[in-house]
Amino acid sequence: MGAIRNVLFISVDCLRADRFRDGIESGILPNIASLEERGTTFDAAYTVANTTDPSLTSFLTGAYPFDHGVIENGWGLDPEFPVAASRFRDAGYDTFGVVSVDHLNHEHSGLGRGFDRYFDGDSYDTLYPILSRIYDTKTFNAIFGAIKDIGTDRYSVKRLLRETGLIELHCRSAESVTADAIEGLDGVEEPFFGWVHYFDVHEPRNAPPAFLDDHDEYTAAMMHVDRHVGTLLEELEARDLTDETLVVLTGDHGEALDEHGYTGHGRTLYDEELHVPLVFAHESLPADTVGTQVRTIDVLPTVLDLVDANPLESAGEPVFDDDPVTADRPLFAMAYPTFCDRVALRRDGWKLIRDRENGDTERLYDLEDDPDERTDLADDDHVRQRLATELDDWLHSFGDTERQEVDAETEEMLADLGYTE
Repeated sequence: MGAIRNVLFISVDCLRADRFRDGIESGILPNIASLEERGTTFDAAYTVANTTDPSLTSFLTGAYPFDHGVIENGWGLDPEFPVAASRFRDAGYDTFGVVSVDHLNHEHSGLGRGFDRYFDGDSYDTLYPILSRIYDTKTFNAIFGAIKDIGTDRYSVKRLLRETGLIELHCRSAESVTADAIEGLDGVEEPFFGWVHYFDVHEPRNAPPAFLDDHDEYTAAMMHVDRHVGTLLEELEARDLTDETLVVLTGDHGEALDEHGYTGHGRTLYDEELHVPLVFAHESLPADTVGTQVRTIDVLPTVLDLVDANPLESAGEPVFDDDPVTADRPLFAMAYPTFCDRVALRRDGWKLIRDRENGDTERLYDLEDDPDERTDLADDDHVRQRLATELDDWLHSFGDTERQEVDAETEEMLADLGYTE
């Protein structure tokens, strides 16, 4: 059994835990299932933010969005704020990152800091910069939004765009991301830290037509990503890196699929947007599924601890103390402020959601008796007040977050992705 020498983070946009679990159990995600077989799965992992940039910045810093300051997509991380790749590089690691959508480019996100190679779009097809600017215009976005679902599942406008390849203008496809990840592996010297982010599960769900014949769009997109995760695992094996590489797989956030009246993410703090998979795959770790509640901010502190690198001062904590931890961590989470100013606390089998735009109104859910979060028990003043006080203390621990301005091009790109109204 090899010791952990290298680290590969794989994050998947919009990957919600229950649909992930269904895919594992039905056998349609064989490559990700193989990761679970050689490591520890945390079945109760939750993101601290329900949109990409705030969540992934927390993932790579171990800090809450109100601390690192990135609370909206298109905002950038302060260049002085400690981030994962810099810590690994300081520890002597070769580093590479691969991202798949414009607002994760280093220019917009600041997340490329510390990576020796950061593949954030330069390897797009030659026509991508021209065509994507057409695709990202408000006019095209309005027209596409109105017509994309016209037709049946088999013969919709969206499916036609998939089959012609034009839908890949929405983001970098899994093929492009995997190719860059392989190039990143080609260029590294051990030890290495790599981060690869797939976007295909995000609306409008990029997947081959063959997968769409027998599966819904969301499932087909998960299968598409699984196939490319398999390619990365094969590349590790071909380089004799499997035994000494820790692979961590998670989602940046989940995805509402009409459980509470809409499809997408950023608007609510129900579990379909917060509950994500989390797998630490390495043979030195217990081959087990753990029900302890942990957070995405715990991932980076865990990995730094596992490789004996210097820790960051962060809100997150390692999830292994020889064995996986058994005490639940409280989850504090925030929604995307452009859509709604909401925060939540999930702990002790309860969830409190506060709507700060509407007079700090609160909803309370008993997650053991009501896992689908249908019955508001905010009249239970004892439980509500206990959680509300803890939520207040958490919010008061941060200073004010200064609003950042983004350029017009970024605004149009975020509108195309559904992040502005």
